[in-house]
Amino acid sequence: MFLVETWLKEEGAATLIETCPPNYKFYQSIRDNKRGGGIAVIFSDKLSCNEINLGTFTSFEYLAIKVKTDHSLLLITLYRPPKSSPTFLSDFSTLVSAVLTNYDRIIITGDFNIHVNKSGDSNGKDLLNTLDGFGLHQYVTEATHQLGNTLDLVISQPANINNISVSDIAISDHYCVLFEFPFTIHSNRETGATHKRCINESAQQKITELISSRDLLNGHKSLDEMVAGFNSNLKDILDEVAPLKTKHSSRVKTSPWINESVREKKRQCRAAERVWRKSKLEVNRIILKEHIITYNNTIRTERKNYLSKIITDHHNNTRVLFSTIEKVLNHAPVCNMLSLATTPKCEEFAEFFTNKILAIRAEIIRDPNYLQDAPIKEPPTLQTFSAITEDDLYKLIKHSKRSTCSLDPIPTFLMKNNCNYISTPLLQIINTSILTGIFPSAFKTAVVKPLLKYGSRERPWSQSFFFSTLLSRDNWIIN
Repeated sequence: MFLVETWLKEEGAATLIETCPPNYKFYQSIRDNKRGGGIAVIFSDKLSCNEINLGTFTSFEYLAIKVKTDHSLLLITLYRPPKSSPTFLSDFSTLVSAVLTNYDRIIITGDFNIHVNKSGDSNGKDLLNTLDGFGLHQYVTEATHQLGNTLDLVISQPANINNISVSDIAISDHYCVLFEFPFTIHSNRETGATHKRCINESAQQKITELISSRDLLNGHKSLDEMVAGFNSNLKDILDEVAPLKTKHSSRVKTSPWINESVREKKRQCRAAERVWRKSKLEVNRIILKEHIITYNNTIRTERKNYLSKIITDHHNNTRVLFSTIEKVLNHAPVCNMLSLATTPKCEEFAEFFTNKILAIRAEIIRDPNYLQDAPIKEPPTLQTFSAITEDDLYKLIKHSKRSTCSLDPIPTFLMKNNCNYISTPLLQIINTSILTGIFPSAFKTAVVKPLLKYGSRERPWSQSFFFSTLLSRDNWIIN
C-alpha cells in the first residue's frame, strides 16, 4: 500500500504501527521542518524489502523500496506539491534515468498534482512526453480526485500492470487507485519448527502420580550417579506423559484486540459500503464515513483497553512492560541471535568473549597501580559444611524463580508443584555434595546465549540447571 500526504513526523511511527495489519511492516519518509507531506509504504512481511536512497530532490518527495524478486524490482512512491518548483521535470528525469539502468522493472506511483487528463495542460503533456521518451507508460485513465481530475498516477514499463481501477473509499478527496503487478517473491517471513509439550491439568496430575511412585535415585550411592538417575527419571516421566511434539509454522502474528465488537462494526461498514456503491447517493456516502469513523474508534478503544490491561496486570514485571512498549513504539524487527546459532557463529562468540576477558586482564597488569608483589592474605576457610534440613530445601524451592533452563529434566513449575515428592531425593543429593565437598559434574554445565545489549553489542547470558542454582544458594546460606 502506497500512501502520500501522511502528515506524520518522526514520532508518528506509532500511528503507522497501529495502522498496519498483523504481519505487515512499513517504511516512511517525513517532510523536515514543514507541515504536511510525508510518504509511507505498508507491505507484507513475506516480502523482502529495503529502503534505498536515490538522492535529494527539492521539487518532490519520494520513497524508494527495493523488493527482492527473481528480477530486480524498484517501487517508488512520489508526492509533488501543487505549487512545486519548475525544475520538477528535470529532477524527475534525473531520477528515472538513474533507476532504469539499474533495475529490470520499476513502478512509480503517487500524487503528481498534474492534470494528465487535460489535453491543454502543458505540464501534463510534458510529463507524458518525458515518460514516453523513457519507454514508460502511465496506466490511470480515470479521475482520481473528487473534482474530476487525474492526479494520482501509476507508471511502469508496458504490459507490467494489470486490472487497474479507481475506487472512492469515502475518506479523502483523492480516490484509491488499485492495480495488480505479478511477480515471484522471496519470502522474508520467519518460518521454523517449534517444539512444545502439552502439559495440561490432567498431564500434571499424571506426572505427580509417577513422581510419587518412583525411586528417583535408582538406589545409587555416588553423587554423580544419583544426579544422573534423578535427572533421567524425571525426564522419562515427562516424555511418557507429555512427549515433545514438533510443529512447523510461519509464526503469523494476530491482533488480540480484534474481538466480536470490532467485527460487528466492520460488518456494519461493509453493509453501508454496499448500499452506497449501489445507490451512489451523497447521504449514503456520509453514512458510510460515519461507520468508518466508528469502526476506527472502536479498534483504537479495544487496542487501548488491551494494552492497558497488560500494563495493569504486569505492573511489577519490567520485562513485559518494556516488551509491550517496544512493540507499540518500534516497528523494526529485533534480530533473533538464537536463529543464527550455527557452529561457526558459536565459535565466533566464544572467541570474542575469551579475547575480551584476556584484554581486560592485560589492561589490569599494565596498570601502574597494579601491585605484582603485594602480600596475599590467607582468606578464612571452612573445613566442613553443615547439612541442610528438608524444611530449608522446601523454602528454597518455593521461593525460587519459575525460569526454566533447557538442561532441566522437567519445567521449573512442575518441580515446584511436586516439591513434596522431589525434596527427599534432592535433599540427599545436596547434602552429599555439601558433606563431601564435591560439586556434581552435571551441574557444571550451562547454556550460554548471546543477547543484544544495545545496537550490535552482544553480552553472554548463562543459564544453569535449576538444581545447580539451588545447590549454590544452599552453600551461600550456609556460608
